[in-house]
Amino acid sequence: PMIERRQAARMQFVQPGVGSLRLVQDVQIARLGSHHAVVIVPRQLQEGERLLLEIWVAHDAKPYTVLVHVVSNQLVMDEGSLRWQARLKMVQPVPRGGFGGVHVGPDRRLIGALIRRVPVRVVEASTAGCVFESPFAVNEGTVGFLQTRTATHDCSEAVRVRRMSETSDSAWAYRMAAEFLTLGPVSLDSLRGLATIMSVGSETTS
Repeated sequence: PMIERRQAARMQFVQPGVGSLRLVQDVQIARLGSHHAVVIVPRQLQEGERLLLEIWVAHDAKPYTVLVHVVSNQLVMDEGSLRWQARLKMVQPVPRGGFGGVHVGPDRRLIGALIRRVPVRVVEASTAGCVFESPFAVNEGTVGFLQTRTATHDCSEAVRVRRMSETSDSAWAYRMAAEFLTLGPVSLDSLRGLATIMSVGSETTS
């Protein structure tokens, strides 16, 4: 069982809400070609995983977005620190005309972002946070956008992972406790709003 301090009463879903956690990771693009890209990342990527790579060529222009999969990882010394260098293969063709003639080399890198969607199922929720399970580990401190569907609601919420533990379920091997991040008024279409309704209903009927 996960040991943690709870800020609010937590409701358990009879039928877990299944959805995804959208994660965005900033990267430096060290090499960029028509079929491959090499990026510098703080943590090792999972080989074979499919990701979206956003390539920012100018501050005032929309980024190029291409689907890639991770080919390999290599630990390298970069600017005096040990970091991971990941080689990505592009799954879809590059835009016609390439990436606007942008040159990437030792003296010039591009800023980019890797976007991944991790499958999750939400098993508990409160007005302060939630607990979800996933086949993949999500590191503590990670910030993402949780989108899920329960039996009655399509819900969305910005979250920060606070704790992670392993489960005995081979399909949903990891359990994460996350706090909700306040980005605006509470919506009834959010997990926080759903938990509020459940909490009021529970207090009324008890």
